Formats: sequence, structure tokens, C-alpha cells
Amino acid sequence: MYRYQLKESSSGHTTLVCHSDNQAIRLHSAYDPVREAGRQVSAFNPGRASHIIICGMGLGYHLQAIQELWPDRKLIIVEHDPEVLDLARTVNPDIMEGATVITGRFDVQNVLEPIEISSFRGARVYRHRPSCQLYPGFYEDMAADIQQFFSSKMSDLLTRFEFEKLWIRNIFRNLKNLERGYAVHDLFGSFKSIPGIIVSAGPSLRKNIDQLAMLKNRALIVCVDTALKPVLKKGITPHIVMTLDAQSHSIKHFLGTHTGNAVLLADVVSYPKLVRDYNGPLLFSTTARYYDAPDGSLKREATPVMDWVEQHLPPLGDIQSGGSIATSAFDLVRNLGCDPIILVGQDLAYTGREIHTSGTHHNDEWLPVINRIKNLDTINQSVIRRRKIKFVPSFGNSKPVLTDFVLDLYRQWFSDSAGKVPIEVINATGGGAAIPNTIETSLDTLTSRIPKQKVPPEKILQQFLSHNTTLPTGKIYEEMAGFREQLLHLRSIASTELENENDGHNTEELNAILSTDDMNSILKPFLRKTLFYFNRHPDLPEKKMKEMMCADIVDAADILLPMLSP
Repeated sequence: MYRYQLKESSSGHTTLVCHSDNQAIRLHSAYDPVREAGRQVSAFNPGRASHIIICGMGLGYHLQAIQELWPDRKLIIVEHDPEVLDLARTVNPDIMEGATVITGRFDVQNVLEPIEISSFRGARVYRHRPSCQLYPGFYEDMAADIQQFFSSKMSDLLTRFEFEKLWIRNIFRNLKNLERGYAVHDLFGSFKSIPGIIVSAGPSLRKNIDQLAMLKNRALIVCVDTALKPVLKKGITPHIVMTLDAQSHSIKHFLGTHTGNAVLLADVVSYPKLVRDYNGPLLFSTTARYYDAPDGSLKREATPVMDWVEQHLPPLGDIQSGGSIATSAFDLVRNLGCDPIILVGQDLAYTGREIHTSGTHHNDEWLPVINRIKNLDTINQSVIRRRKIKFVPSFGNSKPVLTDFVLDLYRQWFSDSAGKVPIEVINATGGGAAIPNTIETSLDTLTSRIPKQKVPPEKILQQFLSHNTTLPTGKIYEEMAGFREQLLHLRSIASTELENENDGHNTEELNAILSTDDMNSILKPFLRKTLFYFNRHPDLPEKKMKEMMCADIVDAADILLPMLSP
């Protein structure tokens, strides 16, 4: 434990000394901390980076030097000891004004979430050497976590660029399917204190899949779509099967299956043909992300267009995702009220150097190409070799198990989530990677420990379906007709602007229409890439910006108008 002491330097500026049991460590020069900071910062070059991560605050002399040299950069201060921050404010009350301050790993997500990633141009790390010598592991981990956060945010943005148009197309195409489905929102809380089992398709699923049959009346079984075929092949019908992939290949998880009375929970962006052809009961949800804003309020970021759709429909039910369908299933069973949450087939690793359990559609597709030279093992190995692999602690604390960078991110997500929820999270996978903050046990042990429910999960679902009404869609079709007329008018203006490039008399009306709530909600995703380009190129000529924007509006209208037709 360190103690801090303010002292006056030879130059008259305050310096800071850190005392441990055996020594005193100066965090700044005893002679002139301002000159020292200027000299050290002069050797630092942030390049084009829009953000500078400052590891170690001290009294902030280096922070002042950085602000003077690069006043346009966004500063993120990382400090291990809150006492140091208080001392810095004592010496200079305004020292951290405008900067973002982080004191621990759990701050990273909440504190950085409001940052507008469209203006992000990289982050460089400045290390205050004395601070980093006190806590080297902390500052290295924090710098890596922050860089990973920005990397994930950029990845999310690129995912939006690639998939937003498909998501929006699927949302409008799924409106017909909504008419025979129910909102999962109305089911939230219905399984209070009933165990919830999330079944994923990890390689270890084959070891304990047979026990699931004995738990059918003791726990709610939620199966991700990837694991559906292996479960059904064992004669086990899950209570709920969950799908959220917008792409057409997701239907392969269902081809040739008989799902009986299993309820399909589909994200509203799910592949419409899969939802349309499903013969059983339907539930609908939407993916949304919640985070704390700097003002302390809780912010919600929904799937594109859903802000507009939800004005004309009852709430479907928000499910947060950590990037995989299994993370979405975790949030689902939490919202349903399940206690405890039990993970099965959640290897998050290449157990036995396999990718999935046997029986998934992936394995089925590989079977026809197997021959004397190429077998399932060689196919698995060729896939794994293309991944960014690493070793992590394994279930049961046996020898480390092979995983990759993405799977390990999901492992961290489950660990963080298990540490935050007020209920037990049990890892009954029986293999794969260890997940901190979960209780490891076997599914066989749970089978003898979990009693039969007085009202079985299947009965709860049946009662819900018989006592609730399907989603009403009449109002949204009326609104779509009105929006279609606005969009036709906007397209006409944008087209005229492109044809009369030196005119510009319609620019004011164009901007007025674009600023309306409806137009902003529906059209903005189609303009996102161009707006991102504008943010990164602020010196772009106004004429060029207008041309690009009008061309995007015309293209977006041509995509949207057929979707909005009756």
C-alpha cells in the first residue's frame, strides 16, 4: 500500500512523493517538474491518432504539456489510485477538464461508450514512467483493454456498414411474420426461480447431451440454433430455440428437422424465410445495447430502424448481445427470471481440436467431402490454423485448452456478466475453457439436485400462448404508406440537385426533410458510411459533400421504396 505526500520542488512547483515500506519514489522531479514533463512529452508522437491514453496521472504536468502541444486530441486518463486524482485536483482544480478518467477495468465499457466512433482515428498510449513502475501490470492491462474496446467499436461499425441494409430489409419483410407471433417482452419474468439451461454447440455437448432429457420438466431449456440438430437427434425438444442471424445460411440449422412444440424466438432481423416457414409458435425480440451516459442517464442503442418501428408496435423485448447468439441467450434467460443460469456446450475453445459437436449442419456439410486423405480431423485443423489461436485455462483446471481471440472475448463477456448478475451462473459444459465467476459442476450432478417444477416450463409457455394475442401490425402499415410519400418527394429533390449541380435552391428543403425524426431513423443507416467519411475528411469541399449525399439519398430511396410498398 502506497502513501502519497505533496512537496515543494526547487522551482516552486508542487511535486509528489510516493512512500512504501522501504523507499520513497518521486512521481515528478524534485527540481522542476514542469520542465521535466515538457522534455518527456517532446519525445512522444501521437501521429494522426485522435485519442491519447495517458497511463498514470501524477499531478498532471505531462497532461498539461500534451494539451498544449495537441489541443485538438481527446485525452483518456488512466489512474490506479483515486487519491492521486484528488491530489492532482488540489494542485490544479481544472487539470482534468474535458478529459475522460478511468480508474478500473469495469470503467472502460461505461465511460468510453458515449465516444462517437465515427470521428475516431486511432489511439496512442503515453506512459508516465514513475506511475507505470508502481503498477506495471495494471497500466499494461488497461491500455490493452482500451485499445481492444476501440477495436471492437470499429468492428461494430464495419459490421453495420456491411449488414445494416440487410437488417433493415429483413425487418420490413418480417412484418408479415410478426402478425402470427408474440412479443418476448410479455414473457419476461415468467420463469422466476426456475433454472435456465443454455445449450450451445461446443464439442463437449456430446458428453452430456443425454442428461438434458431428464431436465425437461426441471428447467427451461433454451437451445441456440447451431445446437438444434444435435439436440433433436437425441430425441430432445428444447422449450425455446433461438435464432438471430440475418443471413440465409441460418436456415440450414433447421432443414430436415421436426421441432414439435418448440417455440422459435427470432430477432426481428432474422432471415424472413426461416421465420415464415417455421411451423411452431413464434416469439420476437430485438437486439439493443444499454450503457451509462456521462450525465448518469441510461442510454439505449437499438437495431437500425427499430426506433421508428417501435413507435407503431408494442415493445418486442430488448435482448442485449455480447457478439454471439449464446450471449444473447444468456440475457434472454436473465430477463425471463431464470435462477440459476446453466451453461451447456459452452466450450469457448477447440476442445479436442474440434470446432463444434457432431451433428451440426457444419459437420453434415463436411461429410460428403470426406475421403481417405481428408477426414473431419484434417478439416477441423485447417479451419483452426486460420484463426488467431491462444491457450487459456480449461474447465476443471486441467491442462490449458486451445481457443482463439474471438472465442476468448466471449469468454471474458460471460465472466464479466456472471460476476454482475445477482444469481448463480453454473458452467456444466464439462470441458472447454474455464469461465471465471461461474461455478463448475457436471450436468449429471445438477440432474439429481434440481427438483421437478410444480408448473413445468412447457406448461408456462402454453399458458402464455393461449392467454396473449399476436402482435398488431395495422398501424405500422399506415405509417409506412405516409413515409413512402415523403421518401418519394425527398428522392425527387435529391435527383434534381444532382442534375442541376450549380443551382442549390432545394438544399434548404432537402436538409429540412432529412432532419425529421422519421427520415433520420429510417434513412440514416443508409447514409452512415458517407457521414463517417465526412467526419474523417472535414476539409472536403461543400459541393462534393452535397453530391455524395444526394447520390446516397437516391440509392437509399431505390432500396427502401420497394420495401415500403403494400
